[in-house]
Parts: sequence; structure tokens; C-alpha cells
Amino acid sequence: MGRPKKVKKIVVESVSEHIEEECKNPEFKKALEKENKKLDALRKLLNEKNRDSKEVLLKFASDEAVTERISFGLKALDLITGGGIPHKRFSILWGSKGVGKTTLAYKAIAEAQKQNKVCAFIDLERSFDNERAAQFGVQLDKLVLANSFTNAEQAMDMLISLCKEKVVDFVVLDSIQALSPKGEQETKKGKEKSVEEDTMALLARKLSQFFRMSSGSVFKGNIAILLIGQARMSLGGFVALESLSGGHALMHWSTLTLRMTRGAKSESPSEKVELDDEDEKGKKIKVDRIVGFQSIIKLDKTKISGCAIEGTEIRLPYYFKEGFKEE
Repeated sequence: MGRPKKVKKIVVESVSEHIEEECKNPEFKKALEKENKKLDALRKLLNEKNRDSKEVLLKFASDEAVTERISFGLKALDLITGGGIPHKRFSILWGSKGVGKTTLAYKAIAEAQKQNKVCAFIDLERSFDNERAAQFGVQLDKLVLANSFTNAEQAMDMLISLCKEKVVDFVVLDSIQALSPKGEQETKKGKEKSVEEDTMALLARKLSQFFRMSSGSVFKGNIAILLIGQARMSLGGFVALESLSGGHALMHWSTLTLRMTRGAKSESPSEKVELDDEDEKGKKIKVDRIVGFQSIIKLDKTKISGCAIEGTEIRLPYYFKEGFKEE
């Protein structure tokens, strides 16, 4: 058994030595230079043919521009994400209800507007709050708001149109799970469906199609997309765990995925409140009242440089009235 391994090693070494010798050969160098010139000529020819679309089909990786980011407005979060939400890509922010997802989206929009970027908010849950958004710095008169869709296809088509026309720089969609495909609402003949009818995996299939159709426009338009997702309980195993529904395409196409959860109640920020009742000495009784919660933000996935290691998490106090605070 040891003999074949030895022969294999000798063969590999001899091939390696042969390549090294060939590289020293002047004729080999000339042939290599000829191939490089041939590639360069083909690259110029293809780009020339595509001149009308003003798009470069072939280029060297060194010509690719550094990816822009949109800050979250929180130093700790920008640090673990390499600067924030990347342009030309899809990012996901998910978690259960009341963990600060929409607040974080508002802050990101406010930061983008500071850089004169055009932002759009696709409000599929119809829960956009003008006053709350303004509180976190959103310029309402400069924010494009869309919340009148009847089905998922309308929302997806509009998002693709915004990207193709390059009229926006940053789009927030709230939320993925609020997308209702047309096939969920009516039959192919236009007959209204009952909620009793099963439409399993329909949204997942539509999302997969959406990513394939929109990714090119998102990239060419240099647009940042933030998708907000709601957590659901996965009951398949012995322990109930939170998971993100919507199919595998979500995790595949996401360049940056952040998960938000609440910390223990004992970690929640609190303040002293004076009651009307008095103690034995006649002094007003004071108690601690919870005024927020500890927000845990975990880096679930990253496919872009500058980010921390996957699994890294930060903890930030979240106040019900003021939002996030960095200590």
C-alpha cells in the first residue's frame, strides 16, 4: 500500500519540476505573452460590442470598485459589519417581534440621507410610523414610501423597476413574511381562494425567482437592499428554535445577515419611580421600573470583507422611548 503513494509523490514532484523548467524557457514565455495579448484583445472586442449599453463585460478584478456601505448609526454594529449595509447586495435583518428591527432600519435610512442618498421604504406590514421615523432622524419629505400593494409580485416588480432605473440608492422592505403571492390569493382563472387552501412553499419559490431577476439590477445600480424578516418557531426537533422562514434562497442571496433577540429581563435598563405609597418612616416608596431591554445583535452570516467572525454578537441597551443607546 505504501508503494503507490511513493510513486505518486515522485510523479507530482517531477511535474512540478517540469513546470518550473518550462517557465524559464524563453519560448514558453513568448507563448504566455501571446495568450495574454489574445485575452486582452478579446476583452476589448467584447466591451466594444457592448458599448451601447455602457456596461463593461470583461475587466480585471483590480478595476472593481470598493463596495460602499451605509452606516447603521451605531459604532459597535458598524464595527462588526465592516462599516454597515453594503451596496450592490442584499442584506437581511431578522428576529422576533419587538426587538428593534424597524428602529434599526430607520436609523440606517437617516444615515443614508445624511449622505444625500435616495431611500425607499416598502411597507408591506402597513406599520410605518411618521413620528417614530422622524424621531430617529428620517427626513420624511425625502423618503419614498410604498404601502399600497395587493400582492407580492407587485412589490417585487416595483423594487426591480426602481433598481433598473437607478432612481434610488437604498431600499428597505418590511417585511419578507408580509409578501403575499398572487397564487396565494386567487387561482390562475382569477377566482378568489379561501384561506383553507394550501399554498405551501409558494413564497419561497417567488423569492427565489425575485432574487434571480433582480440581482443584476441591484448590482449595476449600486443599490443597497435591506430585507426585514420575522422569526418563526421551528418545531421539528426536540427543542423549539427560532428560524427565518422564506426558503433557502434568502440565506443564499444574503451578503450580510443579522439576527436580533432580547436579552434576559435582569439585563434590561431601568429607572427609579416614586410611588404614592409611603414606608414606615413616611418616605415615598421607590421601585425600579423597566424602561427598555437589552438588544442582542448577532452576525449570522457574511460574504463581504471587513466583518467580524460569523457568530459575533454585540449587546446594546434599547429604551422604549429613545431607542438604542451606546454607552
